[in-house]
Amino acid sequence: MMNARVLWKWSVLGAVLLCVGWGSQAQQSAWQSVVIAEAGFAGGDLVYNSDLAVAPDGTAFVVWADLGGDITLSVVPPGATLQPGRPINVSQGAGGDWPVAPAVFFGGGRLCVAWEGWDDFGGDIFIRCSDDGAQTWLSPPVRVAETETASGQHELGGEWTGNVDVFVDAQKTVYVTWFEEFSKLVWSKSTDGQTFSEFQTLLETFDFLRWPQWAQGPDGTLYLAYTFAISTDDADVYFFKTGDGGATWEGPIQVTQNPGFSDAPEWAFIGNTIYNVNDDTDGADPDSADILLTISPDSGQTWGPSITIAKDGAFPSIATDGKNLYVSFSSIVGDEQTGFICSTDGGQTWTRDDIPDSGPNFVFLNLRGPGIDASEVAIAVDAQGNVYVAWARGSPQLVLSQIMLAKRTGC
Repeated sequence: MMNARVLWKWSVLGAVLLCVGWGSQAQQSAWQSVVIAEAGFAGGDLVYNSDLAVAPDGTAFVVWADLGGDITLSVVPPGATLQPGRPINVSQGAGGDWPVAPAVFFGGGRLCVAWEGWDDFGGDIFIRCSDDGAQTWLSPPVRVAETETASGQHELGGEWTGNVDVFVDAQKTVYVTWFEEFSKLVWSKSTDGQTFSEFQTLLETFDFLRWPQWAQGPDGTLYLAYTFAISTDDADVYFFKTGDGGATWEGPIQVTQNPGFSDAPEWAFIGNTIYNVNDDTDGADPDSADILLTISPDSGQTWGPSITIAKDGAFPSIATDGKNLYVSFSSIVGDEQTGFICSTDGGQTWTRDDIPDSGPNFVFLNLRGPGIDASEVAIAVDAQGNVYVAWARGSPQLVLSQIMLAKRTGC
């Protein structure tokens, strides 16, 4: 059986989650929430690794993994009330004993789910795409990377799995990125969502790379951000960018210059301004981290200093409706709730409204095959200004695990 021992981020378990609508706070809260999936909290019976994409009309696509060996999707249609659709088995056995860390994106009408599959022979990268909202699929699961080395892992403080991300542009071109051989940042693309180019290496290093993340600016420039770590105490955010679909790249370019461990970047754009969020350990309480914001006013040419926008958080996710900024993150002190902050003035000031009744939550698992696995919070916004957050909830004490989705309107 797999080892489902819960790990701690920097020695402290970090995520919290929400359960709005349960309890007396429901009527006073701007949030509503729903359970997308539920299982036990034990080896072979646990749901985790949620991710989220939202179409402009408000259709939400929530993916997750389970220790039974599947990557699953639920389609939540737009409406005043969250009504999850039936679970859809996306992986259908592709990915061996441990398909983990699904990443989902919706762009140009195309939905794609990428994940890392792992068995006793190592890890590979898989993807599956749909052009009709997961009613049908363009193909069976496609193996994008099949190598003799680990795909989607790095070795900082142990073997970490789940370092894979996917992006789809307005022309339905699909981009996938991951780490190959523990220390290579690589990427591949597809125009039809079925056949993918041979992966290309952007960076190879003897140091440590973590959490690659795609982002696209309003002019179509594609950015690939990631964590570059020298040690478990020293890391910063860097990126590459391309304006021609990957034919040429510029980078690496440094974003943060912080004395602590700046990790897990995500990006949002308002005009030519880039908003980078990440967590960082410098100046935080022992065994904790804070959420930092770093802004570039000129499409990444220059970056200001990083500022703390929330205390005691990890693995932030950021979204924008073109005017307001929304950030959700895993709270990492005790049983605190999933963190949520928003800004109506371009990140100068922030309002905090954590999702009520959201604990307990878990972030880390140690899986026998893939290694250390992180379940992160995800946030997205639809064209009507509705904000969505997805995360994994559970604990050994409750003897259950859940995938949750919450929704609110505006800041």
